[in-house]
Amino acid sequence: MEDGAQAAEIEQLKARIAKLEAQHAERDRVEAELRAEAQLFHSVLEQAPIGLYVVDAAGREIVVSPDTRKVLEGIQTQGTVDGWTGKLGVFMEDKTTAWPVEDLPVMKALRGESTRGAEMFIRTQSSPEGVWQEVHAAPLRSSADQSVAGAIVSFVDCAPRKFLEEEAASQNTSLMAAEAEKLEIITRLRTAVEQLSTPILELWEDVLALPVIGIVDSRRSAEMMERLLHEIVQKQSRFVIIDLTGVEVIDTSTADHFMKLVKAVGLIGARCVLTGIRPAVAQTLVDLDVSFGQLETLRNLRHGLRYCLRVLDDETV
Repeated sequence: MEDGAQAAEIEQLKARIAKLEAQHAERDRVEAELRAEAQLFHSVLEQAPIGLYVVDAAGREIVVSPDTRKVLEGIQTQGTVDGWTGKLGVFMEDKTTAWPVEDLPVMKALRGESTRGAEMFIRTQSSPEGVWQEVHAAPLRSSADQSVAGAIVSFVDCAPRKFLEEEAASQNTSLMAAEAEKLEIITRLRTAVEQLSTPILELWEDVLALPVIGIVDSRRSAEMMERLLHEIVQKQSRFVIIDLTGVEVIDTSTADHFMKLVKAVGLIGARCVLTGIRPAVAQTLVDLDVSFGQLETLRNLRHGLRYCLRVLDDETV
């Protein structure tokens, strides 16, 4: 009987040993899987093209990738968000306006808010020249009650893109400045050409001459009238000889501009004389039934000057 009891006890011990061995084998298998998963996780974390920063609900670091560690190097002192927010130099796109701590993506994520594509300029003691980072952040929620259990933040180096954008902006500014300078030069040249194309000459005391060359439109006639009236008032002239030798084509609109000019000159106490009307222009004026009324018209500038001087002499006598 005793031999049978011992045999049964031995069998029980063997069964217990076999069970323990199976449990140890299962534990070893699970540990091996966990080590493999941990190794894979660290491999992914180290080789990921983005930086990762994960904290719990209290702001304590859980995961920090090497790239993120480089970005935050030299400023993390307590392993918590509160440990580095006061020393982290995060700036807006102008690189000078400090990013409010409460609006940092990690802080917003801990409050349950998500951030997508925030561009930050980060300057630290280890990177005084600053680095550009595109930041995304989201809250980590508990699977049980969806409460905020932490935050996950990703950092993407966007320095090459920002460099290209800044270079493009700089070139655009330079081009705009060059374009403005060109426009200013063109404006000055246009003014100079207009002044040269419509000079106002003082032929004699009390006699001005306005040689007209080319086409006279509304803008040019307005400028011509303004300059001529100014010269008449300034020099107290009594006659203006408008010489049309340089006008090859005339129409109703052009003739109307000249009539308005003549009327304006008359209103300030001076008289106009037309000279140099070409045969083709005269024929066109006849065809258009344009009449200059009682306005004196003479062959050329010399005849016009003689006429003005004769009238002045007669008035003196």
